[in-house]
Amino acid sequence: MEEQLRELGLEFTKEVREDFVNFRADPLAVVYPRSEEDVIKLVNFAREKKIPIVPWGAGTSLTGAVACKGCILVDMRYMSSILEINEVDWYARVQPGVNLGKLNEELSKRGFFFPPDPASFFLCTVGGAVANSSGGMRGVRYGTFREWVLALRVVLSSGEVIRVGEPLRKNRAGYDLVHLFVGSEGTLGIITEVWLRIIPTPRQRLVALVGYVSSLDSVAGIIIDMRRSGILPEIAEYVDDEVIRALNEHLNAGLRKSGGGILLLRVDEPDSERMREILRRWGVEAEVLNDEEWERMYSLRSQSALALKASAESMYVEDIVVPVSRLVEAVRRLRDLERKYNVRMPVIAHIGDGNLHPNILLERSEDADKIFDEVARLAVELGGSVSGEHGIGIQKAKVMGEQITSHSGKRVLEIMNGIKRLIDPESIMNPGKYVELAYEINRSEERRSSS
Repeated sequence: MEEQLRELGLEFTKEVREDFVNFRADPLAVVYPRSEEDVIKLVNFAREKKIPIVPWGAGTSLTGAVACKGCILVDMRYMSSILEINEVDWYARVQPGVNLGKLNEELSKRGFFFPPDPASFFLCTVGGAVANSSGGMRGVRYGTFREWVLALRVVLSSGEVIRVGEPLRKNRAGYDLVHLFVGSEGTLGIITEVWLRIIPTPRQRLVALVGYVSSLDSVAGIIIDMRRSGILPEIAEYVDDEVIRALNEHLNAGLRKSGGGILLLRVDEPDSERMREILRRWGVEAEVLNDEEWERMYSLRSQSALALKASAESMYVEDIVVPVSRLVEAVRRLRDLERKYNVRMPVIAHIGDGNLHPNILLERSEDADKIFDEVARLAVELGGSVSGEHGIGIQKAKVMGEQITSHSGKRVLEIMNGIKRLIDPESIMNPGKYVELAYEINRSEERRSSS
């Protein structure tokens, strides 16, 4: 195979990689395309040889979405050009290997802004974030990548290139194929170009607040009161005391503990006094942060998972969403699971939109999958989702299937699997994961129950 890749003019290495939570990719080769033409050549080669092909952005995946053995891993790092920033039609056209943090640096020079900000924004690539429909701290106001992708160029498993969507804010022509590929985790094709919606840098004055709270229960109550009051924050984030300890230990954060952690808020100036009054009702006297203090707290929050991982022998990063109205119940049930399994489960959360990241810390991994699935099922039972932004990969396929069949019905899972078969009939695009795996698990369980 190496000789054939050379004949195709493709750069490659042979190496084993791991994602952020140590899911392993052991490929036949890691290939580095530099153009869409390179991707087409590689896909045609993989299809002819029936070799699975898995795109790789920056390796910040958390669910095994890039895990594979005997695949071709497609590292998109060299397709990293910002092709166009349109200041009239308000879009940025970029290649998938563009670093998200650098994109916003370039946009800010022109007075523009791309809101989605995954915690790994300083590491992750646009292509990976689109394929995963990543979220972030500003998601409570601006949503996830799904709301900000206008159009895509994608190489299909047939080697054909399609463009879906239009670089327009309004477009009602045909089925919405853009959002079929956004969040598809590389299972339908390889993204080679992205049109992202951008907006002018917001000019309204924002007030940053930090509150040291007594418990996660009280945080849930504060957020529910905030929503009832009609306050839409730009950011509403939470980290508990154990995360604070990790930040202090590994990043010299110098944060104080309060017994319940930190609530970090950024609201429009006219809402700031009402927000402080809500906090006071819950016994929290919030501190107002200046710009420098805010940037530091924002950076620490972004690095919370890294700090926590550095302090843990084994860490399983959960990602669930519950209706905000059921946050209190979700929090109590998480604490029940901690006691049931006698594990530590420190919480990092985009608390403002009900997106919780309980981090399961274990010395031994034998109960990991069981605990992980119970946390996900908790969300499903409360009318939520098994993932808000981290995706599914191999880790959550089973519980995703349970969510879809219980909330929407088995037919919906069948339709999703039919889409995979239609677009990737040879099943070479990141196979054995996501919808495909969820469907197979569901079928296997049906056969077992009927036998």
